[in-house]
Amino acid sequence: MGKKILVVSRCAWTLYNFRAGLMRGLMEAGHSVRCGGAGGDGYEERLKGAGFDFTPIPVDKRGMNPAADLRLMAFLYGWYRRERPDVVLHFTIKPVIYGSVAARLAGVPRIVGTVTGLGYAFTGSRAGWLSRLVMPMYAAANAASDLTFFQNGEDRDFFVSRRLARPEKTAVLPGSGVDCERFQPVSETGDPSRPVVLMVGRLLRDKGVYEFVRAAEIVKEAFPQARFVILGRRDERNPSVAPEKDVSRWTGAGTIEWPGETDDVLPWLAAARMVVLPSYREGTPRSLLEAAAAGRPLVATDVPGCRDVVEHGENGLLVPVRNAEALAEAVSRLLSEPALCRKMGAAGRAKMMARYDEKSVIRLMTEACEGPARRRR
Repeated sequence: MGKKILVVSRCAWTLYNFRAGLMRGLMEAGHSVRCGGAGGDGYEERLKGAGFDFTPIPVDKRGMNPAADLRLMAFLYGWYRRERPDVVLHFTIKPVIYGSVAARLAGVPRIVGTVTGLGYAFTGSRAGWLSRLVMPMYAAANAASDLTFFQNGEDRDFFVSRRLARPEKTAVLPGSGVDCERFQPVSETGDPSRPVVLMVGRLLRDKGVYEFVRAAEIVKEAFPQARFVILGRRDERNPSVAPEKDVSRWTGAGTIEWPGETDDVLPWLAAARMVVLPSYREGTPRSLLEAAAAGRPLVATDVPGCRDVVEHGENGLLVPVRNAEALAEAVSRLLSEPALCRKMGAAGRAKMMARYDEKSVIRLMTEACEGPARRRR
């Protein structure tokens, strides 16, 4: 018999871009699925157009605001009491922290959280005191949940070693997975005399955008025709967003190109020689999964999440975090060796098929939804 499942994430954008495949899979398995997240980003109608029942929830995405966060928890408690779901799936920081407690208080029979990455609280300039504030909140959320997924083993070990989660109530997912049928290997469509070095991600300091720009300046001394492209939006709500004046300076000088956000990354992957992500920490980065599935070599920082996807020397190159010179050296090597790019791209595709296919994630999440449930209050 099918269950009533609520899927709750930070905003409509994350639901549409990262959870649509999961929600479709759950519906195909016979479950009734509804979703919730912050609205106002233009993706509510896309969710509804794709056949998903969407409810806007009051997630304050600008940072920590105790009053706003308490309103969020109160809203979720009321919503869960009205909907009476059999299962709630929480994704991203605030839904996991506040939604898990609200669901437990509301008597939801089964609660499953997914920590998609440790985020700004553990990587930003205020990480010390902020992480000390957030860790007890995570502990309470994990205690309220029946199961907590992590997107890499290092994040799981971090939580377990600090007694923020009990090991028997945790598991590791291969990220949000990648649709290997949609992302197929393609020959490079860009001008070979002007190779594209592509970064897919928001313009955040924590994503390594400053290291990417500095690496572009270094590489262009030897490869002046190389194009460095950042595909993503400026997230004004994130404390580590790159100031607009910096972005204007970079694009004005021709150091990088910034076309903004796109609804379809496939043409950009097809045009790229490689995909780069100099992030400070990740869960499991979808941008690298999609690039590898499309047969592109990867250059990423040797940090949790990235090093799960990139095997150094096999499907890409790993470099030290916050090191623009090492990043430039790795990019230059791949620009100099097209045959190596093709070899690494093929290895990356094989790895995605074996470990990161979206079908595997959907199967694991479906099994989690069908696990033992508490008696409804």
